[in-house]
Amino acid sequence: LAVPSPVAMGGGGAPGAKPAPGVVGLVNRRTGERPGDSPDLTTPETSGDGSVSQGQPGSLAYKNQEADSASSLGSLINEVADFVVPERVPEKIPHKATGFLFWAFTMVLWHRIMGRLFIPFGVYFAGLVSPAFNPIAKGDRHHQHAAQVGIVVMIYAFLLSCVLVYPNYFLFFAHPYARAAFIAYCSWVALIDTKAPSNGTRFLPWTRRLPFWNTLADYFPVRLHKTCDLDPSGNYLFGYHPHGIIGVGALITFATSATGFDQAFPGLDLRLLTLAINFYFPFTREVLMALGINSVTKESVVTNLTRKPGASVAIVVGGAAEALDARPGWAVLTLARRKGFVKMALKTGASLVPVFAFGENDIFDQVDNPDGGALRRFQLWCKQLIGITPPLLYGRNLSRGVFRRFTGAKTGVLPKRESIEVVVGAPIACPKTSDPTSAQIDEYHARYVAALRDLYETHRRLFHKLKRHGSHDDLVKRMRQMKSMRLN
Repeated sequence: LAVPSPVAMGGGGAPGAKPAPGVVGLVNRRTGERPGDSPDLTTPETSGDGSVSQGQPGSLAYKNQEADSASSLGSLINEVADFVVPERVPEKIPHKATGFLFWAFTMVLWHRIMGRLFIPFGVYFAGLVSPAFNPIAKGDRHHQHAAQVGIVVMIYAFLLSCVLVYPNYFLFFAHPYARAAFIAYCSWVALIDTKAPSNGTRFLPWTRRLPFWNTLADYFPVRLHKTCDLDPSGNYLFGYHPHGIIGVGALITFATSATGFDQAFPGLDLRLLTLAINFYFPFTREVLMALGINSVTKESVVTNLTRKPGASVAIVVGGAAEALDARPGWAVLTLARRKGFVKMALKTGASLVPVFAFGENDIFDQVDNPDGGALRRFQLWCKQLIGITPPLLYGRNLSRGVFRRFTGAKTGVLPKRESIEVVVGAPIACPKTSDPTSAQIDEYHARYVAALRDLYETHRRLFHKLKRHGSHDDLVKRMRQMKSMRLN
């Protein structure tokens, strides 16, 4: 089976070659030196405000592991991916003013529906999200974290509003003219505009560059690492693993500019593909398409891979079924029998690119759901009925929040602040075949699985647990608990 060569895995060039702009090259694991560069050039780490600072030996700068660490990189130091330093759009007053007006309007709608019952919730919500609208001094970690939490809370509130508030308001509380317009919009979506989520239209690139995506990415943080350059004239099918509970890393990496994907792979016109059910909700579908998110149907895959040179798609291959096995420290992938994406790559001649996100499974826990148990059977029944699985998830709550103060519980609905390290592997070229045989599909599926395993085994000692801070003894304990990748 063909697997990426050491040169391909070493940052997209010959050993010692200079990395592309915005990409931090490989460095010596002990001193932080790169051949031909000054000794003080080290792999950067984010400071929490979107800026980048130089890492120190033993810190989150992953290329500076201590000599006695459990990483045992050895020859792998020339095969690990390069960290992409994202170019951030600075947040300005118009950005915050627009966001403030949007949420003021949304809170008015909530109040119209709930009446006075909404007042205490509205006051609490305003207190949580207000730091995101306040000016923050560089280096003020407390206010940076408060702003990041505010953005996460706003994401939750927007999703709830799309499902519960906007449809109910326009159907039952709005002016008759507004109600008629809403019904006309829904009719247009259901009867006329059915192909839009599959053809890549209505994409607005500026939506990916909105500054609040940077704040959301820094909450975890989400970071991008590339193993090699990609030809901008080629077409690529990125397979993202694992799904996790929600797929946060896929959203931030492929549907925003917060991690620097556009600058790492210039010339690619990428669409992130998701379940078609996500486009059934009014207004939400417009936001998704503006971000370049399309439905994951066969028609959509073919259309978005053949639009033009550089047209590419990203698919979270494991889907809803894989979410049921998402647990911290585990890498259980629903991949062994998933070969449809390989068939689509062969039909269109697109190259397969494995992507593994270390930490995607770590931001949420979920209630135990063993195979054959009542909860797992219920979740699988929901998947067959509506296409999604309802995991009973839990994460963290605010250390100074109302729920923590009244109950003392540390668990809540906010995701944990665990870094998500998204590593993009080397492409696997697929010949264009109008009617690929089962043998061809199996062959390239096996190549893809082998490349994904190689990508995982090369980087898991760096990202899966070593990205946490802690003592050497704690590090060794975590290494023993680290699980190998398993395919279902």
